Amino acid sequence: MVEGLIERLQVHSKADEPAIAFSQLGDQLFNELASRIATRHDYRLLFEHTLKLELFQQIQSAAAAYVSACLNSPIVLPEAEMLERLLEAKGTLPNYMGTGLLMPKREHILEFNAFQKSVANAFRQLGANDLIEAVDLPVNLRIVYGTMNPDALRLPFTSTKRHSDVWAGVVPDATVVVLPLFGDINNITIEAGEMPREMELPTMRVMSDFNEGKDIPMVVSYDNARLQHGTMYFNDARGLHQTVRRVSDGVRISVDFRFRRKFNEAYRAMVPPSSGGVETDMSVPYEDWLKVGTDTLIVFDESVEEARARKTNLGSVPLYTRGYRTVPLF
Repeated sequence: MVEGLIERLQVHSKADEPAIAFSQLGDQLFNELASRIATRHDYRLLFEHTLKLELFQQIQSAAAAYVSACLNSPIVLPEAEMLERLLEAKGTLPNYMGTGLLMPKREHILEFNAFQKSVANAFRQLGANDLIEAVDLPVNLRIVYGTMNPDALRLPFTSTKRHSDVWAGVVPDATVVVLPLFGDINNITIEAGEMPREMELPTMRVMSDFNEGKDIPMVVSYDNARLQHGTMYFNDARGLHQTVRRVSDGVRISVDFRFRRKFNEAYRAMVPPSSGGVETDMSVPYEDWLKVGTDTLIVFDESVEEARARKTNLGSVPLYTRGYRTVPLF
């Protein structure tokens, strides 16, 4: 009996070897990023970087100008009034999607470019420029309300469900960045953690719905990773996370994007090719990403009225912005 148990354990161990090798190499690459960027690294798949105050204030100011433009305000609104106006406008903004994304339109081009530029300016100062290969363009400004639209619960890839972004089609070697900007980050927040190491590799695939992964356990919860305004959170794509609402009112505003790093070809090769998913690769070369707002302009051709007319089918709501072009400024 003992010999049979040992034999089964050995077979199981051999079967897990590629998955463990994938997990260990992923940790090595993630730790290298953290060694360059992190001001705090308490968890295996999550680290933090607290921005210099002046950099954070630049992003806040640019984000407030962009949100104010979306609210048709002729001036940049103070934070309290901006949040109040967002609560009043809930469900009526034509460029607000069920996924929480505030999508820029033709009328918001200048404000959004300033916002994009402010995020890139802060990111380039983190100390890992030589490791970054490509970054999502554009970055995403996300507005999350305490009360969720019941219709949004029908979305297969709503962030309220625990998930890895890979399940929606994000590349497995991505790093997810979240920066809280305004609002009730304590009660309208994100919780993160880890699945078992041996499950990371086999679950790096596209799923039809985040519910397809609902039985994958979160064996380590990052309970003390409390989101704070002004701190960037870097989460490996292998990590699990979800949006959590502890209040029925209120709103939070954050920016998020993903990037891929250089020198990880062996890691990428470990994951079998996967197709489908609602996500497409939104990344551009890092050098091009840094130029937006300085040497190039990102342009959105769809108008607010065109977006209003098109906003009819909730099931077709994209998770990330598409449909832009970049033009040289000089």
